[in-house]
Amino acid sequence: MTIGIWVLGDQLWSGQTALKSHQGDRSQVPVILIESAEFARQRPYHRQKLALVWSAMRHFAEDLRAEGWSVTYEIAEDFLTPLHHWLKTQGISHLQVMAPGDRPFEAWLKSLTLPCELTLLRNNHFLWSREDFSAWAGDRKSLLLEDFYRAGRKRWQILMVDDQPVGGRWNFDQDNRKPAKKNISPPKPLSFPPDAITQQVIERIEQLNLPGYGQLSGFQWGVSRQDALQGLKHFIDVGLSQFGTYQDAMVMGQKTLWHSLISPYLI
Repeated sequence: MTIGIWVLGDQLWSGQTALKSHQGDRSQVPVILIESAEFARQRPYHRQKLALVWSAMRHFAEDLRAEGWSVTYEIAEDFLTPLHHWLKTQGISHLQVMAPGDRPFEAWLKSLTLPCELTLLRNNHFLWSREDFSAWAGDRKSLLLEDFYRAGRKRWQILMVDDQPVGGRWNFDQDNRKPAKKNISPPKPLSFPPDAITQQVIERIEQLNLPGYGQLSGFQWGVSRQDALQGLKHFIDVGLSQFGTYQDAMVMGQKTLWHSLISPYLI
């Protein structure tokens, strides 16, 4: 039996379930990543988001190759044409995919007729599994984020002392709604000038003329795990101290204030 792994565009981490389960025999397990123009046409993406995802995929493929994986990277019109060709040429009899976080895409995967067995492995990108959440939700009459937040703090012992929150309060929201002062000096956001791979992605998106919004010019996002970790460190070092205080503030001429700018890396 030949196992193959399909890595989706929001699963770019070597610790994700499918890759992690084959770390010991990585050279024997083919991996594929696919850029699909057809998928990008299904909804109006922000062009910079699409560039970020595709560039991150290409960079991750290079990282996997450097780690000893056998990687096929397809730039295609759709998913199925290169997937079927790869399954056939690699002799894949069992395709493994970490379950998508996107339910419609998961339903599409399950509907496919493939020439091999398909297994969706548990998604380990979340602290709570779907089963865990269902057990917590149970027969509750209401599902409040605050209740779920507190349950998560207790379950994972995050800022807790003897089942009580550090500081004696569950949140400090009332302290985090202050208006910005005059003449504020927020930190300059960390930027990552596009490298050759990102430039190629930007050119492809421009040529495809996909539906969407936003401008590709000025793209400055990180496109690798190393970039994301650098962005996190920058926020902790220069932005975190004032983030809470001014997290709801809006100031003319200021685009980012003390916000972390790391949520795009959590796709």
